[in-house]
Amino acid sequence: MTALARILAVGFLSAGTLAYELLLVRAFAIEHFHHFAFMAIGVAMLGFGVSGTVIATVRDLSPSRAATWFIAASLLTPVALLMSPILIHRIPLDPTQLPVSVAEIPKLATVYVLAALPFAVGAAAVLLGLTASTRHVGRLYGASLIGSGLGAAAAIGILWLAAPEPALALPAVLAGGGAFAASLTAQRRQQVVLATLLTIGSLAAFRWPPWEFTITPYKELPQVEAYPDAKRTAERNSPVGWVVAVEAPAFRYAPGLSLAYRGAFPPQRALFVDGQIAGAAARWAADTASDAVLDWLPSSAPYSVVPPERVLVIGSGGGTEVWNAVAHGADDVTAVELQPSLLTLSRDLATVPPAWARSRVTWVSGDARNFVARTAARYDLITLAQGGGYGLAAAGVHALNEDFLHTEEAYAHYFRLLTDRGVLAITGWLRTPPRESVRTVLTLAQALHQVSDGPTARQLIVLRSWGTVTVMARPAGFSDREIATLAHWARSRQFDLDWYPGLEAPQSEFNFIDEPILYRAADAAVRGAESAQQFAAAYPFDVTPATDARPYPHHFLRATAVADLLRLETGSWLPFAEWGYLTLLATLAQSAVLAALFLILPVAVRRGRRRGLGPLVLYFGAIGLAYLAAEIAAIQQLGLLLGHPVYAVAVVLSAVLISSGLGSAWSDRWGVARGWAAPLALAGLFIVYAVFLLPLVHQFQSASLPARAMVAFAALAPVAFLMGFPFPLGLRGFQPEPDRLAWAWAANGFSSVIAAPLAALVALDAGSPALFLVAAAGYAVAALVWRIEGSRPG
Repeated sequence: MTALARILAVGFLSAGTLAYELLLVRAFAIEHFHHFAFMAIGVAMLGFGVSGTVIATVRDLSPSRAATWFIAASLLTPVALLMSPILIHRIPLDPTQLPVSVAEIPKLATVYVLAALPFAVGAAAVLLGLTASTRHVGRLYGASLIGSGLGAAAAIGILWLAAPEPALALPAVLAGGGAFAASLTAQRRQQVVLATLLTIGSLAAFRWPPWEFTITPYKELPQVEAYPDAKRTAERNSPVGWVVAVEAPAFRYAPGLSLAYRGAFPPQRALFVDGQIAGAAARWAADTASDAVLDWLPSSAPYSVVPPERVLVIGSGGGTEVWNAVAHGADDVTAVELQPSLLTLSRDLATVPPAWARSRVTWVSGDARNFVARTAARYDLITLAQGGGYGLAAAGVHALNEDFLHTEEAYAHYFRLLTDRGVLAITGWLRTPPRESVRTVLTLAQALHQVSDGPTARQLIVLRSWGTVTVMARPAGFSDREIATLAHWARSRQFDLDWYPGLEAPQSEFNFIDEPILYRAADAAVRGAESAQQFAAAYPFDVTPATDARPYPHHFLRATAVADLLRLETGSWLPFAEWGYLTLLATLAQSAVLAALFLILPVAVRRGRRRGLGPLVLYFGAIGLAYLAAEIAAIQQLGLLLGHPVYAVAVVLSAVLISSGLGSAWSDRWGVARGWAAPLALAGLFIVYAVFLLPLVHQFQSASLPARAMVAFAALAPVAFLMGFPFPLGLRGFQPEPDRLAWAWAANGFSSVIAAPLAALVALDAGSPALFLVAAAGYAVAALVWRIEGSRPG
């Protein structure tokens, strides 16, 4: 009974802490920005490492003493999981002020410590459980991994049922179950009653959350809600986003609208995803001329070239581009939107005149890459219009966001869906100096080379407003008549044409920029791949085409340029900074300092026997780095297959952790003498994954979501099963005394602290295949250390 209760306790405690990690990521994404997700991962790994360091300093930790402490730590875990978010939300942290205000640094450090506390307590409980049952290390460690995998699935599932605020109580509920199971190991009534009360208290937090989310004022939601007479009219929750609709009489949303427009404007309801503007649902009335505003948007440029019959709108957002197509006479419009709640609200909140009812509009909720891979339809126009607000795009907060809709492979696939006269049009925000628009030009030209044998000189058009750039591409080329018609349309609306077939010199009539960068980029692109590569290499920002292996089309800051930027005065480098990338660098530096402080320093001052700690720390550090690098690489590549990072996280973590748990339990049957074989096999397998996983993803791109999830699980489960071997085998091979077990845990945890931001940097600069190679190298190092030092007496 005691052994089973301890296994259940470890499983539930691990489920609670892993669920807290994922829900903390969602909380940071809503209250701040998505790039703070890496801080959530970092604090989780820090907590795990600290638990090992603290327990390593305890002398003479016998199994019976560890069993007693195990119950105490189990009871403290749900308390920590409730108190952590309560205390964090009482700290007025403003991370955007970190570069200019030292007062924010201690606030950030406090938040870091408070967020790490539940992970430290929960991990300590698991480690004490392992210490109390050294003969069943594989079984208990397996229960920890399986529990973590189930906790990941539970965290995603709860977001379908509850808002993010009350959902944050789920980890404490799960840990309460672990505390109850742990209390049964001692069979003391007081501990059982206390664990029961903790579970009931955690359940009460669902109904009355003792914390309240505070969204940064730099997101558009609080800004629009500050408008006169603004009010929320709808709210929807799902794992892929928190969607809110706000009605405010003063609100207007029309990206790049001509400054010459003097007509009517329809009433709109602003739509937000995680606090960031995602579009607007308009009330188009039959008795006004408000729909005229649509023809004064830069995204309407393609309609002056060719009247389309069938239009595909990718990323339909608030529906503006859907009704734009209808207003311009399209007979058949397909709107694809990944956010199901956003699609529902944009469709239900909009009103349209009866005349538009003649057009058939098909609303598709799902991943656009999956849709274009499976559809047999052909379109006269495929349009991707700008979503979000200009301010956040200019600040570079989306630099770390994976975006598979704007990669070279995606553009080539869009081209294959066009009719003979079809046009692909992409509208994005204009930044100074131009970055995203330059990359769009180069990526479209590169994709055109994949689908067209001829030169691209007549296949590109670049149109610019005061704040947006629209790039149009047609494999069949644009005729002189079409170009003349477009030029007249653009001039009447005070838009500039930076590139069109036949343009011999750059020109700006209405919206002036310092340098004709877009002309030069298009000119280089149409002269061939080598010319485009030379232009990109010489450009001060990284504007090389994004690919499915490196899907970061909003990241432009070269790693080599960061030091140069920081040497400038703050006021001069802020316009060129990417806050997501800089936050990641700061997280890596902070993680390295904390890892050194809590791991290396205690080792240096620790008295007693030190012989053999070096190889042990290297081995467990290597497998910790490799494990997390492989996880992040799989999440990125399978994000393309599954359509959203949230789905990828759920499937990958569940597959990897559950399979690793089963492997860990099975490892008890594996001979210690062959302990080097598992990491060596993993090194070889991840080299194979670096080459073949992404092509496998492309092969199954058109399958249904359940089928794609099964493919993802099947692709990961075998290698993840083997990933469960190195840790428990290492504990057996490097001698399982309590202090050495704790140092192994600490080394593994702290290497993971550094691995999270380091892996993200590798993915940004080299792509996900390189991450698999990092994982392979880590396991190869572990195999080598084992061959040299493993199974020797400590």
